[in-house]
Formats: sequence, structure tokens, C-alpha cells
Amino acid sequence: MRKYSVIGNATCTQSATLPLITLISTANIRPRINDVVLGSGASPVDQNGRFALQRCTTAGTPGSSLTPQALNPDDPAALAGSGLAIFSAGPTLTANAFVLQLAGAMRSTIRWVPKDGHEIVLPATASYGVALMALQVSAAWDLSMMIHYTE
Repeated sequence: MRKYSVIGNATCTQSATLPLITLISTANIRPRINDVVLGSGASPVDQNGRFALQRCTTAGTPGSSLTPQALNPDDPAALAGSGLAIFSAGPTLTANAFVLQLAGAMRSTIRWVPKDGHEIVLPATASYGVALMALQVSAAWDLSMMIHYTE
């Protein structure tokens, strides 16, 4: 399988409708998320947050598009797409379709690595994917995000 990384930085603000970062599939692939890392490089203060990956059925309009990077330089360009905050129009979120929830503090790194066979799988459907949502934050803070996935 081909392995890719999507990396972005954004100001983490609470929102139930606008994501921090998205990973969007196409009709030709079924991306599998196998690593999620959240952290901050800003001066540490006691801020915390609760984050979730929520399924979505449209890509929305991100502030910028991210180009997934191949982890193996011999792999072709990724087919999946990614968007980074600040979204002017959020993706269409699937109600209550949360596939991962993580909580943590700005002073520590949050990481999720699934057991083999328990990766989050996106459908082979154009514009369907997942959105990383900041469901609860104590205050706005700088967030660095990384998603590793395979196609």
C-alpha cells in the first residue's frame, strides 16, 4: 500500500461545524488512517481540548488545500485530498458519526495509532471523508496536526 502524510498548523478554536483539517477520498481509493498526532509548538500554557474525527460527505471550502506527501519517494501523487482551516464553508458533517475522539492538553502530544486491522477506513466515494473537529477547547491555541494514511 502507498503511504502518505498530511500535515497542517492552525489556531485551534472550538467549532461544531468548521473543521481544523480534513482528509477526503475519491471514487478510486479507500484511504485507511493509521496514525493521528496533535500537538503544539507554542509556549506551553495550561490549555486543553477534546477533538474528534467526524465523517463528512462533502469537502467544504478550506482556507487552503494541503498536498499529501508520499512517505516513500517512489510512490505516485496521492489521490486523496486534504483541506486546512480556516474553512469559509464547512463540509457536510454526518450527524453523530464520530469515529475517533481524543482529549489532551497543550503541554503534551496526543497520538492515536490503531492496532493492525482497526484503521479508520474512508469510503471509495468522491468527496467523502473525515473532518478533525475541535469539540471543546479551553481557549484558542496553536495546533499542529499530522495524519498518516494509506491508499
